[in-house]
Amino acid sequence: METLEDRFNRGQEMRTRLAGGNPSHYSLPGIDQLAPDLKRIVDEALWGSVWTRPGLDTERRCMCTVAALTALGQMPLLRRNIERALNLGVTPHQLVEVVIQMLFLVGIPSVESAMKLAKDIFEEQGIEYTPTRSYNTDRTVEQLHQDGLRIYDEQMGEPPLYPVDDPNSLEMEAQKFIEQYHWGAIHARPGLDAKSRALCSLSAMTVLGQYDRQIRRLIEGALHVGATPQEIMEVFFQLIFYGSYTNSRTAMRVARSVFVEKGMSSA
Repeated sequence: METLEDRFNRGQEMRTRLAGGNPSHYSLPGIDQLAPDLKRIVDEALWGSVWTRPGLDTERRCMCTVAALTALGQMPLLRRNIERALNLGVTPHQLVEVVIQMLFLVGIPSVESAMKLAKDIFEEQGIEYTPTRSYNTDRTVEQLHQDGLRIYDEQMGEPPLYPVDDPNSLEMEAQKFIEQYHWGAIHARPGLDAKSRALCSLSAMTVLGQYDRQIRRLIEGALHVGATPQEIMEVFFQLIFYGSYTNSRTAMRVARSVFVEKGMSSA
């Protein structure tokens, strides 16, 4: 029978794996001094019960957590999780791409802050980073749009979420703009596979509490690019401590309805 001490010990093993020898990763400033019971609960529940779950590889857990913390603008905790991801073997290029992926989902302010933080960490650790320059500026706007439509179809497999009847409306202009840049420029980038992009997008939308048709379509898109129902549900489980359990449970219910419609099991 599993004991709480078993969970605690697993949590310490996971902390050691991600800390990379940095003792600061074992501390929770403020909590250590004021709430030792809370520290113990975090060690058991977050590190020993959530991070050690099967069903989602630890590298993607790291990337999804970075995406969620970028969305929330939680820079001190984001610093630790970028460092942990690097210790685990997530590459600097993958981490930069996770942040770039957030541009249209959470906005410039959070992305700029996260990018500056990543730059500081790379410099502190002596990581030589050569930026990826893949954006083709020789295209016409129409070519960029067509690339966006193609990539949307490849990664989502469905028509656009919000069809617009009036081709001359401002709403249609916004839709084309998103198709051009979010899909034709951001999703087209190398350095991060389509499944990781989909799961990171789901992470950001979950912690921000976005539960309209958009998150439903993101779940469908994640399935389309190869994510399993279990991986998707594990993303939501991972975020219980980073967004809130209400956000995670709501996302799980939306996902379960998608799986039922598609004849899939979430087990």
